[in-house]
Amino acid sequence: MNTLITEITDGVLRITFDRPEKRNAFDETMIEELIEVFSSIPDDVCCVLMKGNGKVFSAGADLGWMKRMGEATFEENYEGSLRMAHMFELIDTAPVPVVSRVHGAAIGGGIGLVAVSDIVVAMEDTKFGWTEVRLGLVPAVISTFAVRKVGYSNARRYFLTGEIFDGRAAKEMGLVHELASTIEELDGKVEEIISTLRTNGREALRLTKELLIQLRTIADRELLSYSAEVISKARSTEEAKERLRRFLEKSKKK
Repeated sequence: MNTLITEITDGVLRITFDRPEKRNAFDETMIEELIEVFSSIPDDVCCVLMKGNGKVFSAGADLGWMKRMGEATFEENYEGSLRMAHMFELIDTAPVPVVSRVHGAAIGGGIGLVAVSDIVVAMEDTKFGWTEVRLGLVPAVISTFAVRKVGYSNARRYFLTGEIFDGRAAKEMGLVHELASTIEELDGKVEEIISTLRTNGREALRLTKELLIQLRTIADRELLSYSAEVISKARSTEEAKERLRRFLEKSKKK
């Protein structure tokens, strides 16, 4: 791939944004490559880790790409925007947990990548912001994902002001889960979370991720029957039977 470095180690799909000279801003190539990766996550993967090469996580959409899109026809512009929306949706609905290691900056579309992650660990001094309005643009494609993550009230303020805020503010609004003050601490916390995910049942992780996705899309009247169906399916797996057996045996010994 031209914009990503991908590798699978110990059941973890590690994706590194590899455009440091462009502050890991994404263009049409990176969008298509992320679509390709998230469209075919192998069955033996238990989680995905996204991180950025160089000084920042992601500065959002590449300005050169946005300029080209602005000069294209409306139909071409619309199709390009749909592909970007598809990219975010694929990451958001990935069948396994997506962890993001965030440092430096996550701006515009970069904060969109944070919003579609399940677990986010960031440096305290990371610069976050929906800065589209500063360029005469709108955080349109990422708005649905962002509002789900930070709530309507925070979106109303930060979408409209384009303010830059740090990791502490991002954690307060629910965008970030864990903060670190050094890169060593950042990497340590990320690996600790990944280690925790590895200890969980892989089928259970996928079923739980599916449940979380469905919880926000199924009408309330359907939720009870759906949730009953999910737990019934989970209980009947060999994985669950074996783990419950081991847990009960361990409890009896205490």
